[in-house]
Amino acid sequence: MNSDVPGTDGSWLYYDSDYPAPEEIGDDPALRAMLARQGVLHDTAFYRALAERSPGPVLELGCGSGRITRSLAAHAPVTAVDIATPMLDRLHSRLEREPEAVRARVTPVQADVATLDLPRKDHALVVWAFNGLNLVPDAGRQLSALVAAVHHLSPGGRLALDVVNPLVMPLNGQAVPEVSFTRIRRDTGNPYSKIALVDPMDAAQVQRIHGWYDEVLPDGAVRRVPYGFDWRLVFRFELGLLLSLAGLRLELVAGGFRGEPFEPHSPKIVMVAVKG
Repeated sequence: MNSDVPGTDGSWLYYDSDYPAPEEIGDDPALRAMLARQGVLHDTAFYRALAERSPGPVLELGCGSGRITRSLAAHAPVTAVDIATPMLDRLHSRLEREPEAVRARVTPVQADVATLDLPRKDHALVVWAFNGLNLVPDAGRQLSALVAAVHHLSPGGRLALDVVNPLVMPLNGQAVPEVSFTRIRRDTGNPYSKIALVDPMDAAQVQRIHGWYDEVLPDGAVRRVPYGFDWRLVFRFELGLLLSLAGLRLELVAGGFRGEPFEPHSPKIVMVAVKG
């Protein structure tokens, strides 16, 4: 998330309910279809498989509350980086429910990915999942973050990331509020709806994503919590160029996490690139 999003923002409060971990999804076909469109149904398995094949420690950028971190840590030591205190607090809470062997492999770090400088520079894999690059809403800082990530890779190490495909986004904005979905909030058990607005993409390819959550409380009252953040959209060939400028050689381009070819209608851009 953007570094300046306040701790009271709905993006934090509803994050784990908006984007559940695989074991929390269940068998609801409508929910699974929506999570597939969001890009969080198969990403954990994709990044876990890369960690299984990587002979060394993993660096995760934008770890959030640990949805993917815990899976990576089942196979390798993970340095989990995020700039947001609310997300790292949630990560610590999630790790408390994990086996000791998994907890011992995770090192949380609060840092800005664009200026990252950790003591360890020999990671076999860098993972930047779930639109993390988009959430650095400045082209120069996006490149700086990728360069910093490469500095933390061993020769032959890989960087894997995914971003939203701008071609499926409403680039001209969405001025009329729209209910994205209605779900049960995991930590309260209350039903809630997420209502979304999208501003037009500006000349710097930045969009404002904002709206509010309406949560129905046990007494029938509705609590409204606003949210908002900026992201910078990155197109397929622009992303390839950024990775090249950072010192990486492109190894995989896909439109999803199960090897789907990238097409204009693909929901995601998934790339893996090699250092050296």
